[in-house]
Amino acid sequence: MGTSSPEAENSLKSHGSLASDVDVPVAEDVVDNAALMMPLGPGEFPGVRKPFRSLCWLFHVLLGIGFLLPLMAGLAAIPGLSLLALGVMLAAQTQVAQSGHLRDGFPLLSVSTRIGTIGLMVLLFLAPIIMVSSVAGDQQVVSRLSGIPSSGLSTFTLVLQVVIFSHLLLAIANGGSFACFLRPIRNIRQLRKRIRSGEFAPAVNLWAERLATISQPWHHFVLAIKAVGGALCWLTIPTVLLGMSSTSPHEDPGLPGFLSFVGGALMIPVAAWLPLLQVHQATTGRFRAIFEVRVVREIISRVPIRWAIATILLYALAIPLYLSKVVLPPADAYWLFTPLFILVIYPTRLLIGWVYGTGLKKEHRASRLVRWPTKVFMVPLLGLYSLILFTVPLISEAGPKAMFENHAFLLPVPSGDFQ
Repeated sequence: MGTSSPEAENSLKSHGSLASDVDVPVAEDVVDNAALMMPLGPGEFPGVRKPFRSLCWLFHVLLGIGFLLPLMAGLAAIPGLSLLALGVMLAAQTQVAQSGHLRDGFPLLSVSTRIGTIGLMVLLFLAPIIMVSSVAGDQQVVSRLSGIPSSGLSTFTLVLQVVIFSHLLLAIANGGSFACFLRPIRNIRQLRKRIRSGEFAPAVNLWAERLATISQPWHHFVLAIKAVGGALCWLTIPTVLLGMSSTSPHEDPGLPGFLSFVGGALMIPVAAWLPLLQVHQATTGRFRAIFEVRVVREIISRVPIRWAIATILLYALAIPLYLSKVVLPPADAYWLFTPLFILVIYPTRLLIGWVYGTGLKKEHRASRLVRWPTKVFMVPLLGLYSLILFTVPLISEAGPKAMFENHAFLLPVPSGDFQ
């Protein structure tokens, strides 16, 4: 093996966290504002000795994850923005590779937790308006049919809407934490104080800067572009050859069949290396890292069992997703399928990132008695994945284009932007 893995390890150590623990410069006129200086997200786990705080922490984490996954699914359902969903996954893999902990695979958890908190509280406060408005509407219908004058419930509904809407705006303007939605009088006082002292505009700019620094949409977009470009460099030739006979099954199977066999054979090492190569590319930030096969082969030699398990799970969970290609859903129905794609692909990508990170940190290769049997065992399994890709054009409404919509490496959507 070559000497690329130490270089990759040094490069990995030189890159800091990409999406969390960001230190943002604070304006002098808002330093004393405790609400604005509160950290986003659930923070560190309080520990089992603090059960109440631990339960609150767990609730915040579940709330953030419960909002993050639908957010990614919504992005994946929008053509073009699906690249951002892929970028978030790559950033999550990078976080896991750097720390070696799967729990760090949610780089946008701090943002999603705060936004999820706002969304949950908004729904709770809108519930009374919805119920009162429904009763007021029924009352107006009865009043028109019976001729009996209606009561002042409609006026009460209007007043309630104005009060709750104003309260929600004030709570969001003061930070959007749980406490902000439970202290309406204090929100009014704080907002009036900030406006009079001229602190409100710097506070808004600070929040916008913090959110932009943590979410990093451009960074995620660049990660996705590099990953898609690198994956296509590896997948194009094997995929084209693999589809030579499956895209025209009624012709003479001589030469097309031989080319498909060659494409299937080439797909085996690509399927073995490309998941780790994408993590390596995202971690180093260099596009050419997608071609540094020696680094990946060294990682596989160090942690062959972990690599085999992660690879099997990656493809075993990705293969059933090809059933969605039998009949392509309409474009406006993608949002019904993308949550399933995110839930299936996201955990396996985190597992691949964990394999990459642990492989770099391990100093020695595994025993040959472990390495070679594992690699031999994986060859027919990866060959089976190639065979399934070969049959995709035969069952898919998209035809040969479906072979290029590889969910394990490209966009996490039922049908990508290649159509």
